[in-house]
Amino acid sequence: MLTALRGRGAKLTRGDAIAASGLPEDEAGRALTVLLKEYRSHLSATETGELLYEFDPAFARRDAVPFRERAAAVADKLWRGFSFLFKIAIVATLVGYFALFVAMMVAFMFARSNSSDSDDDGGGFGIGPMFWFWGLDPGPGSRRPARARTTPRVPFYKRVFAFVFGPPAPKVDPLEDEKRIVATIRAERGRIAPVDLVRLMGWSFPHAEEEATRLMVDYGGEPEITDDGVVVYVFKGLRMSAGERTELAAPGSAAERLEPTPPLTGNEPGTNALIYAFNAFNLLAPLWIVPAFEARMHVSLASWQFLLVSFPIAFSSLFFAVPFGRWVKARIEARARRARNDRRLLIGRIFGGTGARLREDLAPTPALAAMLDRELISLGGDVAAEPDARGRVRYTFPRIEQETAALARLRAAAPAAERDAGAVVFSSAD
Repeated sequence: MLTALRGRGAKLTRGDAIAASGLPEDEAGRALTVLLKEYRSHLSATETGELLYEFDPAFARRDAVPFRERAAAVADKLWRGFSFLFKIAIVATLVGYFALFVAMMVAFMFARSNSSDSDDDGGGFGIGPMFWFWGLDPGPGSRRPARARTTPRVPFYKRVFAFVFGPPAPKVDPLEDEKRIVATIRAERGRIAPVDLVRLMGWSFPHAEEEATRLMVDYGGEPEITDDGVVVYVFKGLRMSAGERTELAAPGSAAERLEPTPPLTGNEPGTNALIYAFNAFNLLAPLWIVPAFEARMHVSLASWQFLLVSFPIAFSSLFFAVPFGRWVKARIEARARRARNDRRLLIGRIFGGTGARLREDLAPTPALAAMLDRELISLGGDVAAEPDARGRVRYTFPRIEQETAALARLRAAAPAAERDAGAVVFSSAD
């Protein structure tokens, strides 16, 4: 069947598929079902109730990973490897160079103090707060005000990692969307259409049609054509339950699940400022402490130029460059996230009313108005034939209203017995 249909971009009936492949009717039906599951495709219906199959001309697989996603996966692995190595470097290098530069500073300060028989300058550098910064005790003479803590203290090294690489990503269930869709199918009496997926997931109708055919094959559904030509996917097996005796509530629409803005570091501003100052110290120390140490101690560290100057400057610069790059990336992602949220809000407004509606009611903001103009067709909308009494443009969504009405009739007629698994006639517990 795949060989026979490859390259055909037009819609075809089951009879067309049988004629093209030469397979018997039952084998052709099974082959079409497999192709619907494995390849991008659509189902539609004619006014006579005939199902039409439409496959992607190139027969792109549903599980095919686009080049962009493959490149992103490779980049993610490289990023994880870099993060792992750089975290080790932070623990070893950042702390090591800080201790080294502080030791050099103390050494030339002590030498200057001895030469002037005064220790006034030594107390003015405030080394104690640098130890406090790491949570160390610089000595019995120091004082640090105690503060009561109501939440567990996050180890400082984790806050440094969060400053550079961001906070740990929350765990996400990879099947969360599937669970939400299946819950909707069960709540809607085992009958859904693409319009349900548009409302629930915020997809366009073409994408919802592709996913509906996949769901039909994955979860044992069957297509049913209403009198007005709407293809409804019926999942009687998913509706059956051994415990639930009442209809469940459907999950909320996409408009109720806006994507939040993820934190850049997850740290308090004061913590970020301290980390910034700490690394700035390591960045500037090779240009300040190392020359001062050479001058005061009358030594030459030219042979240590790379380890004492070049490497710490490069490391500290990279320490700042990584979070700056993340900030730039977050700004780019924020624009895409706002667009997705605007789309969900627009869908919520579309599904929140019926009949012809004004542009101002559907899209009260410039962002929503631009989204309406761009996505009107993919969301099953059209411009009303007649403006309102004041000459204002109105919009209608006939596909949404048609599919919603057809679903309401089928769901009302769905027998409650479909939920009952029946009486137990045998149990291994007996």
